[in-house]
Amino acid sequence: MASVGIRDLKQNASAVVARAAAGETITITDRGRPVAQIGPRTTHGLQSLREQGLLREPRRPAADLPLPEPLTPGARPLSEVLEEDREDRL
Repeated sequence: MASVGIRDLKQNASAVVARAAAGETITITDRGRPVAQIGPRTTHGLQSLREQGLLREPRRPAADLPLPEPLTPGARPLSEVLEEDREDRL
């Protein structure tokens, strides 16, 4: 695995990123001590979940969901009800 110092990274960032995009994993060092790693992009987290069958696509767009009901005049906001409930537990 290749390593690049911070100064070299600053001076040659485009070249280092190109190497990473080509599949190389590069360790970034600060005064000889490894501090970071740059490498090829891995599968996005959601894509990985889809591939494992752990994520289901939505059945309809969010824009098709009904809007929340407006607060009935004089009713207590949910935030107040929750705050009161939490105080009772303490």
